[in-house]
Amino acid sequence: MNNILMVHEITEPMLKLDLSNFDCIVFDDGLYSQYKYYKHFLKFNVPLVFGISTEIIHDNNTPQNEFISCSEAHNKWFNLKDTSSYMTWEQIKEIYNTPNCIIAGHSHSHFRYEIPLVQLYQSLYGDTKTMMLMFKRNNIEIDSFIYPYNKQYSLYESVLKSNGIKNFYGYGRFPIENLLI
Repeated sequence: MNNILMVHEITEPMLKLDLSNFDCIVFDDGLYSQYKYYKHFLKFNVPLVFGISTEIIHDNNTPQNEFISCSEAHNKWFNLKDTSSYMTWEQIKEIYNTPNCIIAGHSHSHFRYEIPLVQLYQSLYGDTKTMMLMFKRNNIEIDSFIYPYNKQYSLYESVLKSNGIKNFYGYGRFPIENLLI
């Protein structure tokens, strides 16, 4: 599979695109707009893969933001711990139980791994263990992973493989925004 479309936030113009020529559509970050419109993308009859960062799950206590950029959602999360732009566990489970939809890991904390190698291994190992535990607690089995920030590290892949991950999405995905130009 090498004709993979990458989607972050969903905007109105994207909903008018014909995406039937792609082999797979990969959604990064577990944004609420992805949940709101995932049924629209089912019509293209290709696997839909949703990357979820298990620390950034909405708690149902406030309304969810439908149209917000991924960078705005990240800023709200990292600066304010605001999860209103992300999916709930119930929404993730609905997608998980939908044919042709796959839930993939996208880390637990979604932080940038730009630290010394020894700390990097410890951070990746701990973050991956926590991610896997959160999925297990919610009765979701995963074997796929979408690299945060599209940064593929062989060390990260090794840690992920030791935790049962077999399918990886990183470099080489085509951004949906390029179809709007």
